[in-house]
Amino acid sequence: MDLEVWGEEDSDEATLIRTPGELDAVLERVRSVDYGDHGILLEALDAASPYRVILNVGICGDHGSLRYAGNEHVDGVYSKNPDSTRSPMDAQLFYYMNNRRDFPANSLYPIDVVRRALMQFMESDGKLPNVVAWQPTSVMSGNSGT
Repeated sequence: MDLEVWGEEDSDEATLIRTPGELDAVLERVRSVDYGDHGILLEALDAASPYRVILNVGICGDHGSLRYAGNEHVDGVYSKNPDSTRSPMDAQLFYYMNNRRDFPANSLYPIDVVRRALMQFMESDGKLPNVVAWQPTSVMSGNSGT
């Protein structure tokens, strides 16, 4: 499936992604910007049916977090790194088009795992990627950190 990706810095338009190379180019552009103590959030949608499923991709340097909503997960689920020592009650801060979005702090994975999840999302026609673990938890405390 082709993806529309929204949320790149200084862009009001979606980027259409059809190939792994195009996906890598977007991830590299986003990773190359220093966002300080927070990350940037991208929104990946099915280009043919943008309201069907969504994969939010938070990028913070060499790590990223995911949030999937659609199909059987209408309220959304967040990635959960079982190797993380950070609490899901603490927040990892991302910004999507200048709007704050908090993710569970234990949702961060290395960027190569995030890329594989995005590729699986593309190749499976929007199914929940199984290369990461998932949690139905949203951030409850508002404690932000990186």
